[in-house]
Amino acid sequence: MNDFPLPASAGLACLPTPLHELKRLSERLGGPRIFIKRDDLTGLGLGGNKARKLDFLMPTLLEQGVDTIVSGAAFQSNWCTAVAAAGRKFGLQTVLVKRTPPGFDPATREGNDLLHHLLGARVLLAPPGEDEPLKQRIVDELKAEGRRPALLAVGGNTPHGVAGYVHAIRELMRQADGLGIRPDYLVHTSGSGGTQAGAVIGAHLYGRGLRVICSSTGSRPAPEVAAQVRQRIADTLGHFRIDLPIGDDDVRVLDQYAGGYGFLTPGKLEAISLLAETEGLFLDPVYSGCAMACLIDLCRSGHFGKDQTVVFLHTGGQAGLFPYHEPLKAHLQGAPLPWTVPPWHAAHG
Repeated sequence: MNDFPLPASAGLACLPTPLHELKRLSERLGGPRIFIKRDDLTGLGLGGNKARKLDFLMPTLLEQGVDTIVSGAAFQSNWCTAVAAAGRKFGLQTVLVKRTPPGFDPATREGNDLLHHLLGARVLLAPPGEDEPLKQRIVDELKAEGRRPALLAVGGNTPHGVAGYVHAIRELMRQADGLGIRPDYLVHTSGSGGTQAGAVIGAHLYGRGLRVICSSTGSRPAPEVAAQVRQRIADTLGHFRIDLPIGDDDVRVLDQYAGGYGFLTPGKLEAISLLAETEGLFLDPVYSGCAMACLIDLCRSGHFGKDQTVVFLHTGGQAGLFPYHEPLKAHLQGAPLPWTVPPWHAAHG
C-alpha cells in the first residue's frame, strides 16, 4: 500500500481530535451506531476543518517571507476566520474580501464577521464577480508598497491543504482501532471540495472499506462539486506522486439537503435542534447542519444498516449559529421564520 507523505506542519491544529459515540442520537434514530469526529476542536480560532489545511499551508508561506495574506469568501465565512487567526499566530497581516449583496451594510457585527474584526483583519466587501478582481488589485497594491503578500484560494485546497484530510482519515482509523470499531461510512459537508478530496484519498489508503458521503453546501449543483473534488484528488495525487484507483463513484455528493448556501431548511433546523437535544452539541446552518440533515435522512430511509457504524465529521462553524438567532428563535417557538435566506447573502443582489 502507498503511504502518504506528511508535509511540514505549522503546529496550528490540536491533534488528534476526539472520536466518541453518539449513543442518544443513534437511539433516537433507531440505529446505526453513530460516532462523531470532533474537528470542531482543532484549536485554531474556534476550531474547524480549515485548521488542518492551514497547518500544512502556512510553512510554505513563512518560508517565502510572506507578510500579508489576502483571501476571502462569503460574508460569514469560517475560512476567513481561520485565515485571520493563522495570520495572527505568526504575526502576519490579513486582508479579507467578502462577497455580499451590492451596497450591503451590516447593522451589527455578529458571528464570524465579528471575529474577523476582532482578529484585526482588513475587511472589504464586494458583490459576486467583483471579489476576485479586488483581491488581485489588493495583491498588486501591496507589492507596489514593497510588501510580500500571498493570495490564498478559498478553502486552501492546494495539494498541501488536501493533505490535511488524508492524514485526518489515518488519525480516525487509528482511533477506531483503539475503540475496536470499523467505520463503514464517513458523512460530512463538501463546500470547495478539499476536505472531501482528502477524505476520499485517505479512505482508499487507510479506510479498509470506508465510504465517504457528502452533502453539498448548496453553493453549486452536486455534479459541479463532484467534478471539482475529482480534480482536487487528481492534482493532489499527482503532486505527491501517489497512484490510487479512485473512480468517479468514489466521489459521492448529495445536494438535496442545503436548499442553497447558508439557506435555512426544515431538515437543517431539525438537525441543529436534534443534536443539541440529544448530545449537547452545536451545529451551524451552513456546513455541519447540512451534513447532519443528510445523515438523519439516510438513517431514516434505511440507507445504513442497523449493524453498521457511521462517523459524522464535525467541521466546526458554530460561530455561524449566532447570526441566525432570529429564525432559530422562531423555530423554537413554532412561529413562522422571518427569513430563510440570510440578509447578507449575495443572492439578494
